[in-house]
Amino acid sequence: PFESMYLTVHGAPTCLPIEAAATPTSLSEAMPTHPTLGVSVDSICCIGAGYVGGPTCATIALKCPHIKVTIVDLNEARIAAWNSDDLPIYEPGLAEVVKARRGKNLFFSTDVQGAIQESDIIFASVNTPTKVSGVGAGRAADLRYIESVGRTVAQSANRSKIIIEKSTVPVKTAEALSRVLAANKGPHTYWILSNPEFLAEGTAMKDLAFPDRVLIGGAPTEEGMAAAGVLADIYATWVPRSRILTTNLWSSELSKLVANAMLAQRVSSINSISQLCERTGADVAEVSRAIGTDSRIGPKFLNASIGFGGSCFQKDILNLVYICESEGLHEAAKYWQQVVDMNEHQKATFSGKIISSLFNTVTNKKISVFGFAFKKDTGDVRETPALSVCHMLMQDGAVVHVYDPKVKREDALAEFRYHNMDVDERRLIFAPSPASAVEGSHAIVVLTEWDEFKTYDYGAFYEKMMKPAFLFDGRALLSRAALEGIGFEVHAIGQARPQGGCMRIREADGPLPVTFAPPPRQLTPAGCCASTTGRVILVTGTAGFVGFHAAIALRTRGDGVLGIDNFNGYYPPSFKRARAKALEEHGVLTLNVDLNDAEALSSLFKEHRFTHVLALAAQAGVRYATKDPQSYVKSNIEGFVNLAEVARAQDPMPRIVYASSSSVYGLNTKVPFAEDDVVDQPASLYAATKKSNEMMAHTYRHVYGLSFIGLRFFTVYGPWGRPDMAAFSFTKKIMTGEPLKIFQGPNESELERDFTYIDDITKGCIAAVDKVTPSTKQTAMNKVYNLGNKDPVTVSYLVDCIETALG
Repeated sequence: PFESMYLTVHGAPTCLPIEAAATPTSLSEAMPTHPTLGVSVDSICCIGAGYVGGPTCATIALKCPHIKVTIVDLNEARIAAWNSDDLPIYEPGLAEVVKARRGKNLFFSTDVQGAIQESDIIFASVNTPTKVSGVGAGRAADLRYIESVGRTVAQSANRSKIIIEKSTVPVKTAEALSRVLAANKGPHTYWILSNPEFLAEGTAMKDLAFPDRVLIGGAPTEEGMAAAGVLADIYATWVPRSRILTTNLWSSELSKLVANAMLAQRVSSINSISQLCERTGADVAEVSRAIGTDSRIGPKFLNASIGFGGSCFQKDILNLVYICESEGLHEAAKYWQQVVDMNEHQKATFSGKIISSLFNTVTNKKISVFGFAFKKDTGDVRETPALSVCHMLMQDGAVVHVYDPKVKREDALAEFRYHNMDVDERRLIFAPSPASAVEGSHAIVVLTEWDEFKTYDYGAFYEKMMKPAFLFDGRALLSRAALEGIGFEVHAIGQARPQGGCMRIREADGPLPVTFAPPPRQLTPAGCCASTTGRVILVTGTAGFVGFHAAIALRTRGDGVLGIDNFNGYYPPSFKRARAKALEEHGVLTLNVDLNDAEALSSLFKEHRFTHVLALAAQAGVRYATKDPQSYVKSNIEGFVNLAEVARAQDPMPRIVYASSSSVYGLNTKVPFAEDDVVDQPASLYAATKKSNEMMAHTYRHVYGLSFIGLRFFTVYGPWGRPDMAAFSFTKKIMTGEPLKIFQGPNESELERDFTYIDDITKGCIAAVDKVTPSTKQTAMNKVYNLGNKDPVTVSYLVDCIETALG
């Protein structure tokens, strides 16, 4: 993720390598001492080496190599971990940044006093947990560590300091901190700033590199504004000034609490609707998609789940509730308390469904739990919903086998202890692999949305489980249809269990259900785009060989899929229409649309808001290019550019996976072919057009931030294959007794081909769809992968196989 990082300077995108930062862009770079405050601006101390302090100050060290950054903590084991290759927290991209700057301008130490004396800019990034006893227990923030920071700074300071609240704190904490410092300050002056973090675990490094906003609160005095300016100058090294917001201390402190409360409110709101969906037959994913397209609402934080977790949401809402009550705003307090209550209700309801579905008892039953972290891409278990679900199952007698790729058993047990939950440790097993977790279990329970969970072979899991085998999807992550096809009884958040294909409606005044058979459904583009995964994919060339199979696979796993094709006459269009007809049985429509019809494409994108494009439409055939070169230029070059232009006009822009070809290797003689080989010797016009696609993908990624993966297909064969391909043309000629024309290589050598079965190509397409990153300037990728068999055979061997099969 750190091959290059983007920085906007005066509106122009610039590539900033991981080691970069050269010319001064702010006061702090140009001048080591502030002219008004007299503080040194070339050294920063961060007190607290946790989830906030570590990533934040590591990013400052990366972006500001002229500033020495020292992160201190009294926990020796934690500091030792920061100085090792095994960091104490997992965050994608963090290890690369720490490795790049550690020992240069980034240091980790237990010498708190020394770091305070050396630095005049001090971040307070200590924990502010919810109080567990005393006044406000269970709601108010425990500020003992913030108070301790104030006393430590006052005792150690050798000159005036800027102190920055980085922890999440209640309103007026700065006032309390100021009083502690004032009582112990001696001759020094302290300027207190509020700089709340707005990071999401799993994307924290991206959030820091490309923040939506940086909020700085300070005292409304000349010196207070100057202190805020010092911090703003540091951030301005890589953050556009327009995204750096300054306000007063109290507004800044409250903004953090309110931001988390509003986000949590959306989660609880859609979770309440998920329960209604399960009762009525609606699909919460479809409801989320429908309301999320409303620009006033937007799609974020509308994914139904077992509930929110993490260190911030619940803590900050309860803190907000306590503040409202303290100020006499009891109705406001009740309103926000309901957000937390709904979250607890969702976890209890989900856990109860597991027990009731398993014949009202899980005593001594093995339950496989996939995921314990509160969200994917982190090992954090604080307030994780898995805690309540696993505890309730164990209380009912279950033996819970957990598999999570990043969570350690000791961390899970520590969280149980923190919440005073008694755990029989014999009933909580952390499995080394998903397969061992599943062996002999009665049910799989998905509690974290790790991407790898979507890639597992659930057919193999099913064979190892007790029957009936249950799967409870607490994240609506997996394809229900595929799992039910295997044999699982599936219970997914926000989806009603099917009732024999009919909908049951209970009359208000009678106990008996009335059953109505649904009328036959007519396939519509909107219906095809209905998705249970959040992905809505435009597949171009669905009447073609690879597009046909890829569309079926994507739709089967729950993606929304709409196809287009121009049904050209390169080979009989009747064959293409037969494929299109067969696709309808799988819920995929193929519209007659040409890639060069910009108006039609734009209309489709506007109506269906595709998240991905699988671009497989192309004029195929190497030798046909000598007969009709213009068709290759029009389809493969003009069509590709037109598709990219329409895609970049969308907001957000879709991710694109496109078909290249092994023919780009052209006259290359080095084998095996590798993606980093130079491919500038195409041997056909077809190959040249495919190489042009790869070059255009690079350009559109660099200039506009479109994200691409190109797949160089090797020789593909299988059912519904192209009739002009060797397997079909040879078979026809053998059956009719016609001679075969087999071409030779240099020196009369036999040609070899990497014949690749269509199912493997399809799996590669799906993997690319899952791998391609979002299309933004900050996250876009451009990669090319070979997709083919690794064991080439001669063409004459293919002929032998066909002749043997034909007898």
